[in-house]
Order: sequence, then structure tokens, then C-alpha cells
Amino acid sequence: MARKSRKNSVVSGDKPFVSQGKIFQTAIYVRISVENERKMEADSIGNQIQMLKDFASQMPELQIYDIYCDDDISGTTFIRPEFSRMMRDVRDRKINCIMVKDLSRLGRNYLESGEYLEKVFPFFGIRFIAINDRIDTLDRPIDIGAQLKNMANEMYARDISRKICSTMKTLQDQGKFVGSQPPYGYMRNPSDKYALVVDPDTAPVVKEIFQKILDGYTIHALTLLLNERGIPSPGRYKFEKGLVKNEKFRNSVWFFSTTRKLLSDPIYLGWIQNGKYESHFHKGGNKSVRIPKEEWKTIKGVHEPIIEEEVFHQVQEILTKNKANVGRYQSKHNQNNIFRGKLRCGECGKSMALRQRESHGKKQFWYICPMHENYNSGYCPKKAIKREYLEHMVLTVIKKQMELYVEAKELICSLNRQPGGKGKYEIYQEQIRKTRQQITHFTERKAALYQDYADGLISEEDYIAIGQDYGKKSDDLNIYLGELDKEAKKYSADYQGSEKWEQLLREYRNQDELTRDMVERFVEKIVVFNDGRVEILLNHRDELEFIFYEAAVRKREGVKRAV
Repeated sequence: MARKSRKNSVVSGDKPFVSQGKIFQTAIYVRISVENERKMEADSIGNQIQMLKDFASQMPELQIYDIYCDDDISGTTFIRPEFSRMMRDVRDRKINCIMVKDLSRLGRNYLESGEYLEKVFPFFGIRFIAINDRIDTLDRPIDIGAQLKNMANEMYARDISRKICSTMKTLQDQGKFVGSQPPYGYMRNPSDKYALVVDPDTAPVVKEIFQKILDGYTIHALTLLLNERGIPSPGRYKFEKGLVKNEKFRNSVWFFSTTRKLLSDPIYLGWIQNGKYESHFHKGGNKSVRIPKEEWKTIKGVHEPIIEEEVFHQVQEILTKNKANVGRYQSKHNQNNIFRGKLRCGECGKSMALRQRESHGKKQFWYICPMHENYNSGYCPKKAIKREYLEHMVLTVIKKQMELYVEAKELICSLNRQPGGKGKYEIYQEQIRKTRQQITHFTERKAALYQDYADGLISEEDYIAIGQDYGKKSDDLNIYLGELDKEAKKYSADYQGSEKWEQLLREYRNQDELTRDMVERFVEKIVVFNDGRVEILLNHRDELEFIFYEAAVRKREGVKRAV
């Protein structure tokens, strides 16, 4: 294998490099985090998109396939809706180029960013362009400089997180409202963004909602009434006022959970409850963790109340009583739902639940869409899917993927035992041996330098300069050695495949019944559509696709040698 250069190719703002012939289906990816980054006009979503479009217009080979925009999402996590949609298009081979403003738009977690830059994107043959960082991987891979920039991005994010946490704690102790959006029924005080005042448009609706519960309405019946009367839901109201921009809120409606949350919020008493979550990102942990309720900070009399305390407490008693009944009902039917948190309706996006139905005297279990069940087909057309059918389908897909993995691995091992595979392995081993000799050579030369310096044979400047040169050559060779070792393993007679899939095979290869544990280990998400389609996304599918790809490549190599 020829040694690769570790330098970036340069993206010039004046004269972009033009690839002759090949057209790249290009994804424009833009991201902006909450508040901090939004304040920087240069980082606005619109400006990012325009900059990338302008750049693409100068490069004839870049054909924009789609724009993927994650708004109000931190770069410290890769769990982002539009990023996930973009990666699905990558896997479906719809795009082969990703363009961002700079590396921080891809992400501020240098470990995960590095994983995508060094492994995922190259595996799928993705050309990656970061304009401001002058990176274009068309000819050359990402080098250590890009990784250092990713590390700097994460350190910057941690520092900002630490400062924000300190400021937020001070504001919370003062009883200030630090939420991103004011609750339904209130609006920000024009003269103090950390204070709330009553919203004359929505406060009457809040009062009516509490009164309806006292009048005997259930939350479900009340939710239907609000929608029938065309009263904008909290999400839709904020969208119409321009407080939120996400299109999903344009036609959002009242849900059971929306009404239930409003009825339980003591903010309508004039109280502020702060400290519900704590950010642990600056400590090296998750972005935030929920704090136990008994540790929340409650400060009373902060703003004008909408609901009297007596009314609020009466409603809480009613809700507590109803919740006990609902809890028993849900527990009864959901205790055997092995797809909890994994199964969603493809029409409305809601989680599907397990219900028992009786037809012609026979009881059967169905996974149902709660939107259809609770509100009718006007809210969601998808009704249900039979449990036995879905569970059999998922088990079949899992077992088939394990079978394909085993076949691909066995094919690679078989090809590796043939003369062509053995020859490739021996070539890599020889390159590894020579590279190790070179590393030893430069290491020994560097160690001997001090004696030359001590004997006065070289100057201090030469000692430092030559030592740095030897050190750099040794570091480059170690990186190269790692690449050689990785390639050699692909041609080993005892090719190991994917460690994660090997573990799954050991535990589940002979299992003929789908269990909750099996779903947790194999399944990322299941989406059921009204036209009968079922999408099953598996965990570790990138590693699985890599094995399939490697097997296909090796098989083609074998055919060429045979010809």
C-alpha cells in the first residue's frame, strides 16, 4: 500500500479546485446552537446557507442535492434530526459530498467528529468540505490539524458551558425565569427578559382549562374540546407569534400530554421552579441530567398568578386520582411491550403502544397509534399493526442480518486463505516490518543526538531542530504503521470481523424468540406506515455495511485474478 500524504488539500476562496468530469451530489449541512451562537450574526442559519451556496456556485462539479438544517441544537451531540436524515441519504447513496461552513458546524465533540471524518465518511466515499477551515478531502484525508481543531472546538464548548452554568445558577437563586420560552399564558416582560407578565391573549384560556377540570371534564375530553374550538396549541401559538421557527409547530394541536403538563405547572400560581436540570457537559459527562424533584428550587410570588391556589390544589387532587386509574390501565397493557421507546408511527411520529382487542370472541394484541386511538383518523390515519406479525418480522430481519454477516465474514476468510489473499497479507507484513525498523532507526538516532550535543559535535539549535525532525518522522511512521496494521487485518486468515456483531452472534445466533433484551441490543428504531411499509433500523449498521462492502470488494478482486 502506498503511503498517503497527511496534509489537507486547500480550499481556496478565490480559485476553487475543479474536479473534471465527476459530479458530486452535495449535501449542505448547517447547524446553530441555542442563544449563544444565535447572537453571532455571522453564524445565522441563513448566512451559513448563503455562504455554502455561493461557494458551490463557483464549483461546477458540486450539485446541491438537499439542505440539512439543525436549528437550536448543540454541537456536542450527534443526535440531531437533520444530521440523521443526511446520514440516511449517505447510506442510501443519494449524496457523496458534504459541505459545511467549518468543522464546528459538524460537531464540537472531537472524538465523535473524528470518527465521522476518519472512518464513516471515507467508508461511504464521501467528499467532505469545510470552507473556513480550508479542508477538502477530494484528494487527501483529514490530518492531525483537523483533529486538533475538533479538540479545540470541544474545549471551547466546555468552557462556554461552565460559564453559562455559573450565570444560570445566579439567576435561578434570584428567582429569575431562565427558560428558553415563556410558558403558555405568560410572555416576557419587555423591560426585563428574565421576568414574566400575563399574556392577555392566552391567560383566559389557561383559566378556562382549570375550570373545565373542576366542572368534570377529563383531560382527554378537554383536549378534544380545545381542538374542536380551534384554540391554538402552545406550540402553534408560539409559531404564529414568531417565537419559534420550526415548521413542525405550524399546525400542531393540543395533545393529552400538553394539557396535562399545563394543569400541573405551579408557574400559574406565580411561582418559579428552577434547578430541574444540571449540565454535566463541562465535567465531561452528558449534556444535562434531571435533578430529583425534592432538590428543585421553588420561589413564590415572583410574578402575577393566573390561577388561585385553592383552584390549583383542587385540580391536582383530581389529576392524582385520575392518574392512578390511567396508570393501572397502561401498566396492564404495556408490561409486555418489548418495543418500548423503539416503535413509532410513520404518519404522526408518536410512540406506538401495546393494546389488547377482542374480535369474534378472540383476544389479540395490537401495537396501536395513540393519536388514532384517542383522537380519530383526522389526527393520524395509522390504526394498528398486529403484535405477532411485527415481532415475527423484526426477528426475521435480525436473524437474516446475522446470517448475512456470517456469510460475508466466511467469504473474506476463505479468500484470505487463497494465494492472492496470502500474498497481500505477506506484503503488508513486510511493510509493517520495514516501518517498525524505520521507527526504531529514528528513535535510536534521536536518542544518540544528546551525546553528540554533549560532546560538542552539534550546536544546541541543531540538537533541537534535528531532534524535532526525528520525532516528527517517527510520529508519522507510527500513524502509517497503524494504517498498515488495519489493512493487514483485512487479509488475515483468521479475519475477526466486527467485535460488536461477534458479541451479538455469540449471545443470540441460536435464539428463536424475540425478547426485550434482544430488541435493545439490535434495534435502533422501527417505523410503521399506513401503507403497510415497516422500516427497521438496526444498531451498528455501519459496521455491518462495512463487512458487506469489504466482502464485495474482495470477491471482485478474486474474480479479476481468476480471469
